[in-house]
Amino acid sequence: MRRFREYGNGYVKEAIFAPLFKFLEACFELAVPLIIAFVVDTIIPHSNHEQLIAMILLLVLFAVVGVIVALTAQYYSAKAAVGYTKELTQDLYKKVLSLPKSSRDHLSSDSLLTRLSSDTLQIQTGINIFLRLFLRAPIVVFGSLVMAFYISPSLSLDFLAMIALLFLIVSAVSVMASRFYLLMRKSLDRLVGQVRESLTGMRVIRAFGQTLREIRFFQQVNLTYTREQLTAGFWSSLLTPATFLVVNSTLLILLYQGKLAIGQGSLNQGMLVALINYLSQILVELVKMVMVISTLNQSFTSVGRLNEIFEQKSEDIEQPFPYASVSEVWTLVVDDLSFTYPSAAEHALTALSFRAKKGEFFGIIGGTGAGKSTLVDLLVQLYPVAPQHLALFKPDGHSPVNLREWREQFAWVGQQAQLFSGTIRSNLLLGRQSASDEDLWEALEMAQAKDFVLEKGGLEAEVEAFGRNFSGGQRQRLTIARALLQEAPILILDDATSALDYLTERRLLTAIQTALPDKLLIMISQRTNSLSQADQILVLDQGRQVGLGSHEELLRTCAIYQEIDQSQHCQEVSHED
Repeated sequence: MRRFREYGNGYVKEAIFAPLFKFLEACFELAVPLIIAFVVDTIIPHSNHEQLIAMILLLVLFAVVGVIVALTAQYYSAKAAVGYTKELTQDLYKKVLSLPKSSRDHLSSDSLLTRLSSDTLQIQTGINIFLRLFLRAPIVVFGSLVMAFYISPSLSLDFLAMIALLFLIVSAVSVMASRFYLLMRKSLDRLVGQVRESLTGMRVIRAFGQTLREIRFFQQVNLTYTREQLTAGFWSSLLTPATFLVVNSTLLILLYQGKLAIGQGSLNQGMLVALINYLSQILVELVKMVMVISTLNQSFTSVGRLNEIFEQKSEDIEQPFPYASVSEVWTLVVDDLSFTYPSAAEHALTALSFRAKKGEFFGIIGGTGAGKSTLVDLLVQLYPVAPQHLALFKPDGHSPVNLREWREQFAWVGQQAQLFSGTIRSNLLLGRQSASDEDLWEALEMAQAKDFVLEKGGLEAEVEAFGRNFSGGQRQRLTIARALLQEAPILILDDATSALDYLTERRLLTAIQTALPDKLLIMISQRTNSLSQADQILVLDQGRQVGLGSHEELLRTCAIYQEIDQSQHCQEVSHED
């Protein structure tokens, strides 16, 4: 937890001033009952109006100064809490981006999103309340106890017994509530995941008429979260009535014993009023402390969840690779490659072997779940692969020496076109920051995107988040143009032309092969027409390599490829009336 303490180093002044001003506010409040006791015991019996007015003015002054002091404490506590959380969130975001894909899969995107938003906000709230209230409450409680001992040592024993009993109650309830807060956070992860999944697949859900099923499933997840939240709230809610019960019982005892003390002449009426006021102050502060402890329990739960991320090992992109042997031709080699996901029992890929050379068009095809995207993840080393199973060979011998250089060899366009809010220019420059306007237009022309970009207003045309103001095909062509700007020797199109018609797709592939003849083009597609001009086509079925060759060769030798091709080229049978 030392990491979390470091974020407060820049806010030491605020962390000191906030409770200090709260201490001053508490001192003013502790002085008020004594002034009231002085008025009741001394001023009112002697009808001293001048002193009465002076005491009233003094109380008004305490109130004004107390408000100023309280606002100042609020300012410093908020500044410390927001500043602390800002730096924590920035480091947490960097940490998430540095995690290897296996760690992100283990933690899940939904959980990471919740921790980056809800958990950091909960920590900010906990720090703010801690600086404002948690230190103020002990000051008032301890100060009231001291003042009560000053007024009547015998009656102050009731205060001690009350505080000890409340401490035991608060400790027991807090331990129980903290367990349910952790379960509640995990349920919130699942709820966020369900909402995100439903929003992402909204069109599919409607197309298949599964709206009611999704609503029922959401209700089940939400009901679980609600039950856990109610359980945690139930345990937390016990603190307030328990506090009132103990304090009011103490008040009854105090009134009874105070009446006896007044009758014996050992206590004045004003002093009894002061004791009751101090007891009331303790009640108010303990109720606040109950709220603070409930909030801090949730904050500590959030701290543990964030610490789980920080303890994950970051991906070392400078990790050295063994040097590959010199080859006569620039070649990507996959040799007996198998892979199993960490949480899976069976292989996702089994014994794949192929070679792809510079300037080739290499296709990958297979049914849903055949392992096509998994193979791409391994090619770019999102999951580590041993060098004997995956290597790059270059004539000059300058093969990648680490993970960063390896990934620089690949430009990748995924199945989902990822565009960011901004302009077309800002999105394209993510591929290469130093690209000129001429480079941008050249990439757009190769990607068959130049015409609609001109219609939209050029490079400065607005792009909404996720590219919502573009069609699916336009988004795909923009992401392909961005990848072409990377100048990587290998371009991977992972089903990145699925929204394009055959003519546009053919023009795009022809333009890339003509303008960039030395680039190795690896294309994943569900359509045999898209891969018909490929030099080699790898056919996958349930993670196994069932075919490798040209389009014509596979039509003769590979049954799976024949089935895929026939299903896409079925001819209608005409029936005579």
